[in-house]
Amino acid sequence: MIELYASVITGFESVSSEEVATTFASDAIRGRGYVRFEVDPSKIPEALHLRSIDNLFAMLYDYELEGLTTASQEEALQKIKGEISRINWKTAIDCWQIATGKQVPGGIETVKEQMREFARNGVTGLTPQNSFTFRVTCNRAGEKSRHSFSSMDAAKALGAQINNIFGWRPDMKNFDMEVVLNIRNDTMLVMVALNKESLFKRNVCAFGPTTMRSTMCYCMTALAHPSRGDVILDPMCGGGSIPLEAALAFPGCLFFGADLHPKALERCYENLENCKEQLLRCGSDVSFLSCDAVDLPFRDSLVDAIVTDLPFGKKIGSVDDNRILYPRLLMEWERVVKPGGRLVVMTHDKRSWVKNALQ
Repeated sequence: MIELYASVITGFESVSSEEVATTFASDAIRGRGYVRFEVDPSKIPEALHLRSIDNLFAMLYDYELEGLTTASQEEALQKIKGEISRINWKTAIDCWQIATGKQVPGGIETVKEQMREFARNGVTGLTPQNSFTFRVTCNRAGEKSRHSFSSMDAAKALGAQINNIFGWRPDMKNFDMEVVLNIRNDTMLVMVALNKESLFKRNVCAFGPTTMRSTMCYCMTALAHPSRGDVILDPMCGGGSIPLEAALAFPGCLFFGADLHPKALERCYENLENCKEQLLRCGSDVSFLSCDAVDLPFRDSLVDAIVTDLPFGKKIGSVDDNRILYPRLLMEWERVVKPGGRLVVMTHDKRSWVKNALQ
């Protein structure tokens, strides 16, 4: 078994842990902006298809380095470099190869021999694998001012040690492998990235001014708890991000997206065409309508759930507009949604929404 670390949208950790439990029958540890869980390495491709996660990493090292916040810059960086032999490089290579379908030059045996050589002599005399590239990314949290070093200093120190031992060539842009170093006060976490492009970049090819991440669309729809046969509506769908992701994630429901703006509907149909093959494979579909969100062409009590991204009053509309718009939306949605139906909305204008929702 290996431990995976998935970055998720802050506030939706419970949705991600529920998806992990459903997919792998594995309990996830939740923290702010992440979930951690154990799987068999063979399950990595399946984990990369989790719909609620932004990025996936394999855990290689998670320890507290005593004195990291009090040491001088030189001492602190030496501590970081000194931990390289405790990092599980076998897991790094195995997981990276499974995730990418590629091979590290020389394979795991060469890497293990390089580590043994380094442990014996402090150097490695094996031929450098200059064709293989990597980069180290460092993120620090907690009281950063307590560290005598910067994130770049830490990444450079660990990267230099990796280069010395394995001969991999550092390249910040055209890298094969990304090693991620997370430091929080005295705790150091080292991981290898299992995806190169963020997993929320899917479904949409025609972007609008407020296009939502696919992971956000999934999480919002999951909160509506769709059941087979449900009618799910996004009455302000923009480019169709929410209904398209919902249709792919929860086949068996009826999905509708509506918008009044002609350009928004153009983007909807472009994105629908982009997802056509995926929708056919899962036996799902989305219907898009041209209509006003305050005058919907649905009979009373037809819709099981509304999931939508409301205008915040920033990129589109204004807070003053929302004070008029929100009550009109709620009145119309109350009409079309079944008694006991669900409403999941995203808005930054909490004051206008809460005031009208409570009336």
